[in-house]
Amino acid sequence: MKVLIADFDLFSKIGGGQTFYRNLISKNPNIDFYYFRISEQASDCQLTNAHPIDFQESYHISDYLGFQDLTPPQWIYGAFIKANNIASSVSGRRFDVVDIPDYEQMGTMLRPAFKHHNVDVERIVLSMHGNISTSQRFDWFNGGNTNQALVLQEKLQYDVVDIRYGISKTYLEEWKDSSDLLSHYLNPLSVISLPKPQCAKPSAKKPNLNFVGRTEKRKGPDTFINIAWWLPRAAYNQASIIGSDSFDSGGEASSRFFLDKMVSNRMKSEISLLSAMSYEELEQKVFSTRSLTILPSKYDTLNLTAIESLFSGCPTAIGSGAGVIRFLKENFANVSFVTIDVNNIYSSIPHIYSVLKDYDDYRYQLLESLSRVSLELIESTLTEIYSSEPSYEDSVRVKMERWYSLLMRKKENSGSAISYLKKSSPILKQAFKSIKPLIKNPKKFIKNKLLSTLSKNKYEEFRILDQGLKSLSLFDKYRNVFLLNEGSSDELTKKLKLCWEISSECRFDRVRVWREIARLEGIRGNDVVSATYYIRAMRLLGSDRFGDLAEVIPTLNNNGFAREALVAEAMYGKPLVSNEMAKSILDKALSENKTNSKWEYEFIDDRRQASFYKVSIIVSLYNAAKKLPLFLQTIKYQTLIQVGVVEVILIDSGSPSDEYGAFVKAIEGLDIPIVFARSANRETIQSAWNRGIALSRSSYLTFLGVDETIVPECLEILAAELDKDKTLDWVQANSLVTNVDTQGRWVSDIMLYDRRDYKQDLVYLETCYLSWVGALYRRSIHDRFGYYDASFNAAGDTEFKGRVLPFIKTKVIPKTLGVFLNYPDERTTQHPRAEIEDLRAWYLHRTLSGIEYAFANRDHHEAEQLFYNCLRYRKSFCGHWSTDIEYAYNLGCFIQKHNPFSESAIIKYLPRIKELLSSYRSLDLISKISKTSTVAQIFSAKQSIKSIEEIYRTQINPTVEPVFQIFNDNRYEQHSFLWFTDISSSA
Repeated sequence: MKVLIADFDLFSKIGGGQTFYRNLISKNPNIDFYYFRISEQASDCQLTNAHPIDFQESYHISDYLGFQDLTPPQWIYGAFIKANNIASSVSGRRFDVVDIPDYEQMGTMLRPAFKHHNVDVERIVLSMHGNISTSQRFDWFNGGNTNQALVLQEKLQYDVVDIRYGISKTYLEEWKDSSDLLSHYLNPLSVISLPKPQCAKPSAKKPNLNFVGRTEKRKGPDTFINIAWWLPRAAYNQASIIGSDSFDSGGEASSRFFLDKMVSNRMKSEISLLSAMSYEELEQKVFSTRSLTILPSKYDTLNLTAIESLFSGCPTAIGSGAGVIRFLKENFANVSFVTIDVNNIYSSIPHIYSVLKDYDDYRYQLLESLSRVSLELIESTLTEIYSSEPSYEDSVRVKMERWYSLLMRKKENSGSAISYLKKSSPILKQAFKSIKPLIKNPKKFIKNKLLSTLSKNKYEEFRILDQGLKSLSLFDKYRNVFLLNEGSSDELTKKLKLCWEISSECRFDRVRVWREIARLEGIRGNDVVSATYYIRAMRLLGSDRFGDLAEVIPTLNNNGFAREALVAEAMYGKPLVSNEMAKSILDKALSENKTNSKWEYEFIDDRRQASFYKVSIIVSLYNAAKKLPLFLQTIKYQTLIQVGVVEVILIDSGSPSDEYGAFVKAIEGLDIPIVFARSANRETIQSAWNRGIALSRSSYLTFLGVDETIVPECLEILAAELDKDKTLDWVQANSLVTNVDTQGRWVSDIMLYDRRDYKQDLVYLETCYLSWVGALYRRSIHDRFGYYDASFNAAGDTEFKGRVLPFIKTKVIPKTLGVFLNYPDERTTQHPRAEIEDLRAWYLHRTLSGIEYAFANRDHHEAEQLFYNCLRYRKSFCGHWSTDIEYAYNLGCFIQKHNPFSESAIIKYLPRIKELLSSYRSLDLISKISKTSTVAQIFSAKQSIKSIEEIYRTQINPTVEPVFQIFNDNRYEQHSFLWFTDISSSA
């Protein structure tokens, strides 16, 4: 029997499909197999029944790019080209069977292509490995979206072939759900040779963790990283991902980018990314060593690597989405392996940890069970499958033959000269490839080329240039806004949307457009949003230049922001007494929160046994019933909980969902010292935290929500820092923000709060440098400086930091220990009320009075150091340099006020900083709008800013280089986004 395998370089490529075919050829010496060779060497193939055929590319997609008709659809062209090239490569030959892997789709066009090229084929057989559309849907690049055109191609291919077979019962059954056509099961034991179990090579080191396989997301390399991160680091020696990269459809973006980012965000250099290995290399370097193979597949039709690892005697953990689990249970029920529930990976942590802890015993038991396995020779049924009765959809075949005929006719009519030139000259071919993006999208091509030639600093220059060019159309856009009517809801909405568009595109003259948005939102009845924009305008200008405060104060008072109204009045209302008013508010906040309340409860369920613990985890609950079980499960793995020195305090703030019911179910078997307390009414998160503090029995406190967590060693590491240094009050680690689905399963990393190079005063420039997730502090802070201000709904944590920061000592350790789980629902702080509260919690502390509160009793050199930081610092969640010119100016005023006769360079430079601040403010309110004046003011400000930067560098402090790039200033990086209100009713 002569069988043509429609695949390439079978003996030089490392991949699941190629491995399968190599084994298939080896196990069926009675069949002559043929396959295509592109780059494989003659010496690569050692099997006498394997015959390579040189692949010839006679057909090119460029011949068919010109539009002639809607049918056939464009997505079939690739299959048409590949089918013709395969057929032309074997023109005039005869084969009993052509075996096509279903990770290719040219089977739709292969039969008419063979007929056209005089290839005699009796049967076309589909070898079923797994749908590419499924791989793409699960992969890194598609956001879970399904390529419907590819799904249709796979269905068409399934329908037109004569015979179908596969080694995964699970996958075959998936197809049976959508098609009545017969498929055949080929026992994988008739294809693969099970390895001989081996003892691990002697080593005194801890076991290694290894992921093996192509790094498609469906195979779970991301899950492997999270498991390695969640396991106690002392439990294993090193972790490695071994496998080739996966790429997007364009061959540009790679899985390596995502995996590098994941590793960097979690464990830096502690997980290695290694190239793919042959089976022989895996056998020698991986499976025969003290190691655990972790293959956490979310979806896999089988996974032969799991079989190879397990039967080598290497302990193996397998994701519940892999078809091999069913195969193992049906055929080798007594061979043990770890099952990873891919819907809840945390549940597998204890089992994996127990394998690592008792590795030698576990491996010995595995070898014992493998020695008792009776491996009867499984005869290959491949010949019978190849010879079975064909079954196909005749109507689909007819359609594919018609499409093929239409495409062949198209080629005969086109005769592309460009294609001829490309095929004639490799240089021309490469040239056409390089200009293809220009032809496809000229604007994008030019922009990308320009950006690629610019360094990071030059990119900032480009941003300024870009904004300058956009300013040329600003006058006409404002005129369009002015001419729109406001007589109806629809007209108001249209006008508001146009203002949103201007604000999204233009980063200058923001005061004008934000005040217009404020006015429109006020008319629409969105008073709080309106007030938010008016306050922004005042903040950018440093004063109430347009008298908006008279409208804002009543709005704040009427909407529960009476305290913020006082702050607004202090900051923008009465310049002569503003400092005294601000100071009074700050001092009052310190004195009013000195004592905790005497709390009453609807009920308390206290399951603690000890009278004292080392650490309290305080958790506020509201609408948290669905997330609570997973939260408790992840917290259970804290190493300090394992030794009984941590208590968990759950505060239900009158939540409408049944948190207590969820708690009762989840707590069974967890054995955590825990108390559940419920208030009768809904309260702020700061009230809940104060309740938790009152109930706590420990010296150290940490605060979490159910959409936040910490890695198992977090509290142990942080508590050790506080134990070691009695003068230390608050210790903070890095925190990772992630996207998760509704079940809490990881989807993607968003950003890392990277607090390296931490200085405590950086918190005055970027509040996230000190936080709660992945942090621990002494309870005694509250005894000394008071409790949380319960009048805040969203910004009370920020206010507390500003209040206590001048009196405490903090530290950061460079490890990622905290995790934010961004579920797909709204967070409390994603609302204008949080921005309004920040007026009292954050912006008040940035005034001259706020700086006096922070630095009055400190060495003035510390204020000077922070001044220099204002000119060049990095936010914890960013990689670029930022500036904070307004805070620098206020710091300079403070330094001048307290040391008026000082020779400090800062006092000498203060007029320049004031000039710089004026330039920035001028960009936020262009003095006169015309078609050309705006761009002139932008570039005039740019030149002025550059001259100020040069004066600083040459005359003030040449050791600290400022980074004045306009749009990297804090005024553009904080509270500069838009609040998009509901317009659906009038859209």
